[in-house]
Amino acid sequence: MRRTNGADVESGPRRAMTFDRLHRGLPDEAPWFFRVVLRSRAFLIVTVAVTAILAFIAWSNPEWLLRFDQPVSDWVRGGGEQLLLAKVVTQFGSPNLAIAVGLVGVALLWRRCRASAVTLAILIAAALTTDIVLKLVVDRTRPPSPAVDTALGSFPSGHVIHAVVIFGLFPFLLWALTNRRVFLRLGFALFVVVVGSVAVSRVRLGAHWPSDVITSFFIGASLLLAAEQILTSMWATDRCASLGHHPTDPSRHG
Repeated sequence: MRRTNGADVESGPRRAMTFDRLHRGLPDEAPWFFRVVLRSRAFLIVTVAVTAILAFIAWSNPEWLLRFDQPVSDWVRGGGEQLLLAKVVTQFGSPNLAIAVGLVGVALLWRRCRASAVTLAILIAAALTTDIVLKLVVDRTRPPSPAVDTALGSFPSGHVIHAVVIFGLFPFLLWALTNRRVFLRLGFALFVVVVGSVAVSRVRLGAHWPSDVITSFFIGASLLLAAEQILTSMWATDRCASLGHHPTDPSRHG
């Protein structure tokens, strides 16, 4: 029998409001980076263009990139032999973590909002696929003597792409669940710290060149933008509304 106490009566509306916020996108008080990334199709064009240009250079003339990469890499890797912290931090961008987040997230969302579940699955699959395809196409040589096992080429950094995608979701989800500005900013701070640490760790461990991790940040950001465009579309809103979690906004149908 369905319980009818006060807590259960309120759980339905609260859940509806949560998923409604997911489909409305980030609020005006979102930090600058997320407002730019998740509200601008122009940013998607820029990130794709930057990625294409750097990928072409890495494929056709990697020696040109080494003018920047080599001194920066030497400086980052010249901090001694204590690599334990870098090896721990780098796991926050591992493909295994991305797959685990995708599987758990889809399982939790499927009965509540299938559009959100499908969007998350597309996002994780796109991150994994983009990493592998670009590595095979560009086939850039890794830095010498990496301190971790590596596979395929150096360009791009899958760990950075995965970190941007996974932890780029946190500000959005924390805001959707709490509707409080402080958690939105907390999620943004977590994003900056984790993604920055993973990027530095990949160079520190000799797994990637600096230009690899810089480009990978833009790749992950563009994937986040594409996912946000799907999530805030009428298609996604209608499918969550069909499950009864929040009403469809009539104004969106013209």
